[in-house]
Amino acid sequence: MKGCNFIFYTPEYQYEGMPHGEMCGDLMPFYENGVYTFIYLYKYCIYAVETKDFVHYDNFRIVLQNGTPQEQDWHAATGSVCKCKDQYYFYYTGFCEGNRGKEGKYEQAILRAVSRDMISWEKDKEFMFCPDEEHFAGRHWRDPHVFWNKALGKYSMLVTACEKDGEENRSGCTAVYVSDDILNWEYYNTICSPGIYPTLECQDCFEINGKWYLTYSSYEKQWETKYKVADAFEGPWITPAWDDKFDGRDFYAAKTVFDGKHRYLVGWQSIRKDCKNDSPYVWGGNVVVHELVQRKNGELGVKMPDTIRHAFTSPLERNVVVKRGEWDTGKIISGKAAAGFGLIELSPMKNVCLIKATLKWTKDTHAVGIMFHIDGEKMEQWCQLRLELSHNRIALEKSGKTEKDQFFDEERPIHFRENQYAEITVLTSNDIIVVYVDDVALCGRCYNYSVGNAGVFVEYGEVQVKKFEVLEGEEQNIIG
Repeated sequence: MKGCNFIFYTPEYQYEGMPHGEMCGDLMPFYENGVYTFIYLYKYCIYAVETKDFVHYDNFRIVLQNGTPQEQDWHAATGSVCKCKDQYYFYYTGFCEGNRGKEGKYEQAILRAVSRDMISWEKDKEFMFCPDEEHFAGRHWRDPHVFWNKALGKYSMLVTACEKDGEENRSGCTAVYVSDDILNWEYYNTICSPGIYPTLECQDCFEINGKWYLTYSSYEKQWETKYKVADAFEGPWITPAWDDKFDGRDFYAAKTVFDGKHRYLVGWQSIRKDCKNDSPYVWGGNVVVHELVQRKNGELGVKMPDTIRHAFTSPLERNVVVKRGEWDTGKIISGKAAAGFGLIELSPMKNVCLIKATLKWTKDTHAVGIMFHIDGEKMEQWCQLRLELSHNRIALEKSGKTEKDQFFDEERPIHFRENQYAEITVLTSNDIIVVYVDDVALCGRCYNYSVGNAGVFVEYGEVQVKKFEVLEGEEQNIIG
């Protein structure tokens, strides 16, 4: 195993010039008997790895070898596992780019493999679900998601498809097929066709407390994992008014897994080309797992899984250094910066660590946040989680962002609490950053920064540090 087996799983070391397909792609999680199996795309084949806690990963193995250039699964791709009686069924996508434009051939088709133990899989050579050109155009036909649909009393298969007569870049839709025996499928309906996206990729569908949720990934603007909500499986499927994403622009192809108590969202955090901060994001990355939270209004938020949080148990000794502004370093640390920026360093960091903080601010304060990877007497390098209080926005920012033209801010909208405080968690591991502000997540990358120190800042206002601690985790097999 050459990659990372601790929290942010990936099968390969991250390296400059990494080719497409070397990192984790399109997670397909499955749960049974205390074990989460993450099936994923890797080197045009299907692989799997297991975890019991989203912290440690083991039992890396191949699930399906891809076929020859003449076979439909020349590239084996995204699907899902569903169990029926004592048998496991893996419906997946077969890509054969050489079939493009050939009559009677298909670039994309849905294939099937079977297993009795989730270890050894056999391709069903007799099964191929070709694009249903009676109901849909043939451009997209992939990502089968199969599940027991209690609303219909049947197995359902969601398929990434496109409207038969729709506009090429706006015809993405959700095709649904049903089955009584998980083997034979018939068309049921098209439940979501908004006329906005080229495709709705890597879809998932589930119910929580009477609300139905359809998750999907889209690239019409940037790579994003989104969701829609409905009161019934058939819809209508509505986009949440405030925020329809779970994370930032580099968290993609996420699907969910339910263990009977909690539902987790499992996706990949993209790497940047050549592992440089000023490069664009590329396909594939490290595993990121969020726990879903249903808000009172029926919308969804996320939180850090408890098992990950509990992996960090050793607080680092505090080291208080006032860098700028007016600070009271008594029992409760507070600071003000009426004319601009104030910063206090509070703790050294480790290469892998968890920052937990509670910040409270006064009315009309412009921004507060956590600064980390602070390096040098004059702060030559730093990263920061910025809470822009009047703009209802959080952002991940880095020093040196104006040097080239490929830097992108990572940002999310958020409703800050009326009593003006926030619970903040920052998890860093080499170049990986995952933050949570209340129930809003944002992940990003931070290449070639020193471990440095962490602290709190305020801009044009006042802040109270109700809690701040940096905890160390098990620093092993960690490759960002």
